[in-house]
Amino acid sequence: MDLAQLRTFVAAAEAGSFVAAGNAVYASSSSVTERIAALEQRIGAKLFLRSRKGCQLTEAGERFLPRARAMLASWEIARDEVALPARFVKQVRIGAQYSLWPELLLPWIRALRERRPDHSFHLTAGASTRMNASVAAGIVDLSILYSPVLGAGISAREVLNDQLVLVCSAKSSDWREAWVDIDWGETMRGPIAEATGFLESDGLTLDLGGLAVRWLIENGGAGYVPERLASAGLATGQLRRIEECPAFDFPAFAIWRSDCRFDAPTLIDDLTAFVQETDLLTSPIGA
Repeated sequence: MDLAQLRTFVAAAEAGSFVAAGNAVYASSSSVTERIAALEQRIGAKLFLRSRKGCQLTEAGERFLPRARAMLASWEIARDEVALPARFVKQVRIGAQYSLWPELLLPWIRALRERRPDHSFHLTAGASTRMNASVAAGIVDLSILYSPVLGAGISAREVLNDQLVLVCSAKSSDWREAWVDIDWGETMRGPIAEATGFLESDGLTLDLGGLAVRWLIENGGAGYVPERLASAGLATGQLRRIEECPAFDFPAFAIWRSDCRFDAPTLIDDLTAFVQETDLLTSPIGA
């Protein structure tokens, strides 16, 4: 199978546009069209419906997309493993949402590397949708995220129970006027809207993970963020907690494929032990 064709197909499926796909894979629009046509001829099925608005997967394209991602993942994993220095016996590919890396996963990885010097680690960050898809396609071995999608062959375990709290920058006296919509996923949208009195958006939505805290501090904003990430700003007085609004449990989960290449539960045991040892839990797991 031609890897360029597969990459172009996945890029077009994700972008919904041949032009955008060309930008993603550094190819001209004509090259994208030629690659997709060649792939369709090889497969024997039409993969896209094109219009002036862009492109849309056919039913055959929808069925082929996870297979294409899996083939690309297998190639990348094989390439990386072949290139590993002899001192490493295994490579583990770990992904997580942006806000879970600072103060949690990066320190854990540092400790893990000391305990497992014969392991190589490939780390990546992304939004929940991408992390779920990466596990399903085998692109990452283990992903930590707030909104797991559980399908056939996907296992999950809670590893951290964050608390979303409403905080406001010290630069602003009225948190309602400073309100910023921070996207923590569909499940939290309703509860947060109800808790804040269904405030209207000021035209800005942040889907930046932990960087949302920085935005609030520097720009005089208010919004719901994990207390773990706001703790430094609260301690220094750069942020203040809005006590009149409730906090919400916001658990993070580790997900992995049941046919994972390594013992994922053991690695997750290590992560949960690290969380407890470093006092990162805001409430007991499963509470």
